[in-house]
Amino acid sequence: MCGLCFAFFDLPARGALTFIIFMLCVMQLGPGLVLVPAIIWGWLSWPTSVALALTVVAVPIMLVDNVLKPILMAKGLSTPMLVILIGVIGGTLSYGLLGLFLGPIVLSVFYELLRAWAWPPRENTETKPLMPID
Repeated sequence: MCGLCFAFFDLPARGALTFIIFMLCVMQLGPGLVLVPAIIWGWLSWPTSVALALTVVAVPIMLVDNVLKPILMAKGLSTPMLVILIGVIGGTLSYGLLGLFLGPIVLSVFYELLRAWAWPPRENTETKPLMPID
């Protein structure tokens, strides 16, 4: 989406900027680190109407990343988002790019094992007769 936005507004070095945004999104930092300076540059160098149009298009792109990423990552998981976030941050700080992917997986598995051990599922406490009574 950022690449299309850059192409539509004819930003210089749009291919490099799109690649940098891609790498930032892989590292879980988001596109804001590139889009905010691009918006500021647009306001300083373009007419107000064009800069306003760039801002109106780029701000929702930044927000969509913050909304869609947690929804897609947590889809079908019983692990809380905070555990995944801690795994991403801790894995990235410890092992770099490899830890970005392994950290959440290892921490999620540990969390599920801890949950199964510390809080086992409740057993059915209803008394059932040994033989059915007719």
